Amino acid sequence: MNESVVRVTRTLKASPEQVFDAWTDAERLQQWLCPDPGFVAEASCDPVVGGRYRIVKILASGADEVTGEYLVVDPPHRLVFTWAADTTANHTTQVTVTLRPDGDATEMTILHERIPTQPIQDGARLAWASICDRLAALLAQS
Repeated sequence: MNESVVRVTRTLKASPEQVFDAWTDAERLQQWLCPDPGFVAEASCDPVVGGRYRIVKILASGADEVTGEYLVVDPPHRLVFTWAADTTANHTTQVTVTLRPDGDATEMTILHERIPTQPIQDGARLAWASICDRLAALLAQS
């Protein structure tokens, strides 16, 4: 199997702590962790190593449930978790979020690994770009 990787980097007008909190608070996740024009119908998370999360996204194509386990929780620098969803053909993939202070902003890099096919990789690249835009807009309101 040819496994693929997606990398998206954004500079966000917020502190690393604010960005990390947006990734680890279920109420905040529900506000942004879905590509436009979709929305998050449900979100729950237990951001500790071994803790689980569940997100139900409503997309134009229908509902997509994402589940996973936190592997690394290093506030406010790094978060690593598994990611399995209908949109990854239910393959367990891995997402690493790295946060670096950049003046009064934060450089966020999302690395999504173990993506099973090129079409899923292409979809993930578009989805993460849209999701990053939604996170940036949410943080700009804070």
